[in-house]
Amino acid sequence: MQWLTTTLVLERLRSADDDAWNMFVARFRQPVVRFAADLGLPPHEAEDAAQETLAEFLRTYREGRYDREKGRLHSWLFGIARRVALNRGRKLARQQQRSPAGQRTGFWDDIPDDAQLQQTWDRSWQTSILEQCLRRVRADLEPRTVEAFELVALQERPAADVADELGMSRNAVFLAKHRVLKRIRELQEEIENIV
Repeated sequence: MQWLTTTLVLERLRSADDDAWNMFVARFRQPVVRFAADLGLPPHEAEDAAQETLAEFLRTYREGRYDREKGRLHSWLFGIARRVALNRGRKLARQQQRSPAGQRTGFWDDIPDDAQLQQTWDRSWQTSILEQCLRRVRADLEPRTVEAFELVALQERPAADVADELGMSRNAVFLAKHRVLKRIRELQEEIENIV
């Protein structure tokens, strides 16, 4: 699938462009799933919450209710995801049995406050954006460059050990790390420019 900036994806979403919708879902489904799961929804409910959130976004977006000048896409999606996940949690809580002491168990016992909800969303969002960028980097750059980066930056192995293992100089390992980080920042900007 071709990589497009979020701005271009949103422009194409205004019409019934299936490719743009697929790109949007590929880009923004995972942070919503993570967020809903982190709130305690079971996996199938988290997936359903993501589907409902993205469909609601599309409907409101096509109605012209999202205004880039009034806020970031990231915040708009958070508002929808928060409402959907909490509504699903309420529904699950109503379906649960009461404990012998008369207290509910499950979703509502551990529901975070608004600040924690925002932190949970931000963490889910950043993790998903980084994963998307890494997938794209793996497709764009030489495998050995990416492997050197992953060993040094993600696995925190010493550059000298990585250089020996991959048959590279230490300088080449550092250049690989720099090149991958630069590309990640570029891709992140393309995603977050509007979000």
